[in-house]
Amino acid sequence: MLTMTFMTSCYLNKRNKNHIGQLTGLLKSIFFPFALLTVMLASCDQDPVNIGVDLLPEDDFITVYSTDTVSIRAYTMYNENSLSSDSTRMIAGGIYDSYFGDTHCDFVTQLRLIDSLRKSAINIDSVFLRFIPSAVSGDTATVHYIRLYETGTELTDPDIFYTGQDPDTIKFLGEYPMPVLKKDSAYSVRIDNSVGEYLLRDTSMFTPASQFYKEYFKGLYFAVRSETNPVLITMTADDNPLAITVYYHANDTIVRLYNFVATERAVNYNRFTHDRTTADPAKQITHVNDLFPDTAAYLQTYYGLFVRLDLPSLEAFRGTERLAVNKARIYAPVLIDTENYLEKNMPRQILVRYRDSEGNELPIPDLVHSLSYMDGSYYTDKDSYIFNITSFVQQYLEGDIDNPSVELFFPLSAQQNVIFKANGNNPSFRFEFAYTIY
Repeated sequence: MLTMTFMTSCYLNKRNKNHIGQLTGLLKSIFFPFALLTVMLASCDQDPVNIGVDLLPEDDFITVYSTDTVSIRAYTMYNENSLSSDSTRMIAGGIYDSYFGDTHCDFVTQLRLIDSLRKSAINIDSVFLRFIPSAVSGDTATVHYIRLYETGTELTDPDIFYTGQDPDTIKFLGEYPMPVLKKDSAYSVRIDNSVGEYLLRDTSMFTPASQFYKEYFKGLYFAVRSETNPVLITMTADDNPLAITVYYHANDTIVRLYNFVATERAVNYNRFTHDRTTADPAKQITHVNDLFPDTAAYLQTYYGLFVRLDLPSLEAFRGTERLAVNKARIYAPVLIDTENYLEKNMPRQILVRYRDSEGNELPIPDLVHSLSYMDGSYYTDKDSYIFNITSFVQQYLEGDIDNPSVELFFPLSAQQNVIFKANGNNPSFRFEFAYTIY
C-alpha cells in the first residue's frame, strides 16, 4: 500500500540534526499560513487540494509512504537464567495453567534491624512471622504451609541475581500452617521460640547493624508448600514489609518486642521454576527456543516464556537516506477462550525490550521515552495488544541498533499468561509502518 502527500520541512523531526534547517522550517511555518489565507480569499473557486501549491519550492514536496508488507515472525522463547530484578516485590507459592503447567515461586531476603534492643537478660515470650499480602490468588480454601530457612550467602546490592539461583540454605527454621489469606489483611503466624532464640543468640553482632545481615544472619529463604492445589501470595517491601517479631521481657514483667524486617532497603530476589510437562497434553507447548513458526506464541508470567518478534523485511529500508519513521506499531491478537483466557483477565500491560550485539536485554527507546508512549495495552475492540516501536525502528534503520528483533515480556506484577495468534493464524501479528522520504 502506497500513499503520497506533501508538507513543509518544518514538520520533519529527525533528531534535529540541522539547526539551520529548523530555522528555515520555522519561518516557513510562520509565513505560509498567511500566504495561503491570501490565496484562499482571492480564489474561492480554486481546487482546495491545490491551494498554495504554487507558493512552495519544489524541494518542499516530500513523499509519505505506508506499507503492510513488513512481515513479523513470532517465536516462543525461554531463558532459565533470567535476571531477578524487582527488589521490592516478594512472591511465594505456585500457580497452575493447563497450557503452561506448574510454576513455583519463592524468595530470599535480608532482614534488617530497626529497633533498639534491651541489653539485659532476655526471656522470649513468643515469636511471630508478620506480613500483609498485596495479592492473593489460587486455592485459598485448603491448608498451605510456610517453610523458613536461613541462607548462607551474603546478599550484596551490586550483585546480580537470577530466577533459578540456589538459595544456599544452611538451617531449617520450621514449617508452619498458613492462615486463610485475603489481600491487604495483616497476618501474624506464630513460629517456634527457638527461631527468636537463634536470632538473639549473640546480640553483640547487632552493632553495627550491617554486621548483622553481612555476617550473622545473611538471609531468610521463604517458601510455601501445598498438598493439593497451589496458592500464590505477593508481598511488597516498600508498603508492608515482612517481619519476624520477637516478644520478650527482661528482668521485669514488661513485654517488649524486637523486629527483624525485610524493608525496602533490604536486598532480595525471587526464584521461579516452571514445569511445562505437567500441562494438559492436548494443550502442552511443544516449540520453545527452536525458532519454529508455530501458529501460537506464548507469553508467561514470573519470568517464564517470552515472545521474540523478528521483522526481517525492515533490513531493506536500512541505510535509506533521508528516511524518517512516522509510525511503527505492532498489533498482537490474543487467544480468547471460555475457561482461562477471558477478555476481563487480560493483563493490563506488556513490555518490550531488545538485545544488543552482546545479548544484553535493553528496554526499547520508546519505553525509555515513556511507558504511555510505548503503550503495550490491551484493546478490547481489537482483541489485541498494541505496541509503539517507532523510535526503535528509526534507530535500527540508522544503524544504532543491530537487529530488527524485539521481545515481549511481562512486568513482575502480571498474574495472567497470554497466548498470541501468530505465523499464519488469522488474525496474526501485524506491523503498521509509515515513513517519509524527504
